[in-house]
Amino acid sequence: MHNEKAIKVIREQNRNMAEKSGNGSENESSHKEEAIRYRALVESMNDGFGIVNNEGIFTYVNPRFAKMLEYLPEEMIGKALTDFLDDANKKILRENIRQRTKGQATQYEMEWIKSSGEGVFTIVSGAPLMNGDGKHKGSFAVITDISELKESREALEESAEMMRRIFEDSQVGLELFDSEGILIAANQAALDIGGVSRIEELLGFSLFDDPNVPSEIKAKLIRGEPVRYQVTFDFDKVREKKLYDTKRSGTMVVDAWVTPLGLEKGGALKGYLGQITEKTEHLATEAALQDSEKRYQLLAENVTDVIFTTDLELNLTYVSTSVGLLLGYTAEELLGKSMIELMTADSVWAAIGTMAEALEHEKKSDQIQHHGESPPIELKLKHMNGSIIWTEVARTFLRDENGKPIGVLGVARNIEERKEAEEALKASELKYRTLIDQSFQGSVIIQPLPLAVKFTNPAFAGFLGLEVNEVLALSPRNIQNIIHPDDWDKLTNRLQDLMAGEPPRSNPLIMRVFHKDGSLQHLEVFGRRVEFEGDPALQVVAMNFTERINADKHIRTQKERAMLYLDLMSHDFRNQLQVILGSTMVLEEKLRDPNDRRLLGQIVSAVERCQSMISKVKVTEPLMSVPLHPRRLDPTIEEIVELQRKQHEGVEIDLAIKSKGAIVEADEFLEQLLTNLIENAVEHNPNPEKKVWVTLFKSGDGFEISVSDNGHGLSEALKIAIFDVTRRYGGVGLLQSKQICDKYGGRIAVRDRVQGQPGEGAEFSIWLPKAKNSENGS
Repeated sequence: MHNEKAIKVIREQNRNMAEKSGNGSENESSHKEEAIRYRALVESMNDGFGIVNNEGIFTYVNPRFAKMLEYLPEEMIGKALTDFLDDANKKILRENIRQRTKGQATQYEMEWIKSSGEGVFTIVSGAPLMNGDGKHKGSFAVITDISELKESREALEESAEMMRRIFEDSQVGLELFDSEGILIAANQAALDIGGVSRIEELLGFSLFDDPNVPSEIKAKLIRGEPVRYQVTFDFDKVREKKLYDTKRSGTMVVDAWVTPLGLEKGGALKGYLGQITEKTEHLATEAALQDSEKRYQLLAENVTDVIFTTDLELNLTYVSTSVGLLLGYTAEELLGKSMIELMTADSVWAAIGTMAEALEHEKKSDQIQHHGESPPIELKLKHMNGSIIWTEVARTFLRDENGKPIGVLGVARNIEERKEAEEALKASELKYRTLIDQSFQGSVIIQPLPLAVKFTNPAFAGFLGLEVNEVLALSPRNIQNIIHPDDWDKLTNRLQDLMAGEPPRSNPLIMRVFHKDGSLQHLEVFGRRVEFEGDPALQVVAMNFTERINADKHIRTQKERAMLYLDLMSHDFRNQLQVILGSTMVLEEKLRDPNDRRLLGQIVSAVERCQSMISKVKVTEPLMSVPLHPRRLDPTIEEIVELQRKQHEGVEIDLAIKSKGAIVEADEFLEQLLTNLIENAVEHNPNPEKKVWVTLFKSGDGFEISVSDNGHGLSEALKIAIFDVTRRYGGVGLLQSKQICDKYGGRIAVRDRVQGQPGEGAEFSIWLPKAKNSENGS
């Protein structure tokens, strides 16, 4: 809005100078004074300013605009506008210059190219220059640098997108509840666990209505305590309670961890974060493995092994009758056959290799190896039906009276069940290792004495900027150096407590570790005692919340900068505006020319509007810190309307209260909200007979306040962009009104006063929710 004011003043001055250009030498002194004031104005502007002729050549550039593009003003003057733009922005320029030739002012975003080749994002507020005949002779524009605003917005969007991806892609089921325990968000993993296809089917589900959550857990959550528990989840209870539609049935074992949100540093409860994992398959796998081991043991104890003898060329000289159970042959069918005929190709080479090694060992050693001293080998044998049977063969040499090998005595045992169990165990181990390796949670197993890392997943190694093998190779001194010195004692104390048998705690240990690049990483750590490879150890699970810490710091920095700018406006800028007002009062006494006095009046008006905007912004400085409480709308609206009638005596302000006793949750800024809307309707109405209608009525679960006028209305494009803080079409008052509405949980909108006829005026409406536990307002 301040760019539009500057353009308006400059255009008015340009028009006045054009009108006076024919008055001869008696106005020459006045022209020089105006030129001096004009140059002082544009050269002291905080925004860029430039003038081009009708061929698009710069004829003037103020120092701020030149500095913005890293040039000197004289380096830009005489060059074309397009020399500082790429093709995409040239197109934007051409579209707006075309409107300038028609005498129209425009405002648009454009990226300029600095002398270094980098881009700078700006808002350009341009207006045409006309000669005495009303023909276009060039343009001038105010250029505002919005690079920092754009970078801040992009950084915030990137951070939000990253957090969204982490939430959606997590392998852990994540659920977000509001402060009443109502589900408001869930990721795909949570939907899969619940047997729900779409999030809409789960929204509105109450955590405290879930019969599967134990009562003592609910009580702890209500008290604001974080909980972790394992429960058998019954889907039939969900159906009986009609909590939500689920495709799953029966029961499953769930490991759940629910954390209250917003209670840090004594804050108010904002909701709950639930993390859930299904343990059913894990427990079933453990049970299946135990059952498989029992079956294998029973089988091994009751099945007769096959005993056989061969000569040194592996021809069978004896085989027990139990071979029929193993391979389907009778003993008589196999006598005289070579064992090689019964083996698969790879087992043939294994058997021949083992035999050769044993005979070679016999030549080099005088010690006789007896049965059981040679390790067994696993061989695949061919069954009579063509199938392959895994066997474990223990063997020793048959010897003559001199102890020399003359044959082989062997015992073959069917190990098919064991092989299947091993494969199942490998598959299970691979699955869970894959889950751990792909988890964004860090997982590490620590040996207490001597201190060493026995296992780590890639996520934890990534927290340190190391590879997995580098973490496993860390010495005790290296491990201590990675931990922040201030956190070392509390970490070791917690680990010692766990090793002494203390149960795991539900609240995490907050600790800091050093990344390979020297940066600090902030971790939330949970630990428990486990057995690892037969020895007591500590399993540690860690979550890295460094980015959250950095984001909080960034937000605090941005807030401090905003407060600095607000302080500058409310003190330094206002002091300078007072100087300008004081100077204009002195000038007013000296000026006699009506046009000069009129121009001076415009300056005074602009300064007063600037002071008014600063006051509005300053008034709502504590907006977010003031608590809400129930307030009646009708007396407040009546009071504000009466004040506005006194301030704008020439304006007809009509008031209609259609809902008596309307109560909403608001604060001391409710009056500011109503005042802004009525002043906006009055100040932006160009009609000589101004009229404003203010109406209060019930709407759904709340109340609506509409403020309409008989002005010229708003275009569709402006209706869409008027509350966009990045474009500033709506001015300080409307943007301030939107902030107040957002705090109240309401909404603000604009439409035509008469539907389909924008020229009949605009109507701004505010909807505010009814206060809780309030039945008033009809």
